[in-house]
Amino acid sequence: MNIYEEVIKRGIEHDNHASDLYIPVNDETKELVNSYRNEHHVTTFKNNKDGKPWFDIPFAFEPFWDKAEKHIDTWVKGNV
Repeated sequence: MNIYEEVIKRGIEHDNHASDLYIPVNDETKELVNSYRNEHHVTTFKNNKDGKPWFDIPFAFEPFWDKAEKHIDTWVKGNV
């Protein structure tokens, strides 16, 4: 299971920018991020809405990649 699937499974609040997954920093997410840290270069930032810290997990927002894969398949089929 990847980190995005785990976030969904646990019902953790999340957001994204392109392929980057954002989740709030708390005890539960710290534990989760620590278990995945070797796979990602995780950083933190302050949320503009409330000033609270969030994790930025690069390339971990799976719906971005699912959509990109569909676009690539369509492009390849159209250019073969």
